Amino acid sequence: MRRSIFTIAMIAAPLVTTPALAQTDAATGQKLYTQKCAICHAPNQNTIGPMHKGIVGKKIASVPGYAYSAAIKKLQGTWTPAALDKWLANPQAVAKGSKMVLQVADANQRKAIIAYLATLK
Repeated sequence: MRRSIFTIAMIAAPLVTTPALAQTDAATGQKLYTQKCAICHAPNQNTIGPMHKGIVGKKIASVPGYAYSAAIKKLQGTWTPAALDKWLANPQAVAKGSKMVLQVADANQRKAIIAYLATLK
């Protein structure tokens, strides 16, 4: 009896909590974005860094009107959640010489920031 209750709980828990966790992550991510990222970035306009509206799924170095560093221009691919996670963890390891120097060491903070970025459409 115990085992079947545990099994049901393990299967049902992600179905019940996933949307709530995603909303929490995005809300937390918005706060972190304001604290860490908004110094150089804005959702809807280029500032010191490129704007972030629609960044998740966008081709790397493709925000119109932003002057990217040579290091970023060499990168291929798109800003997937996995690529963003790697970038936020250590941008200089991804593109040595890029303008971005901020690192977000905490994996949960990176996840939350990426969840927020995904809402910027």
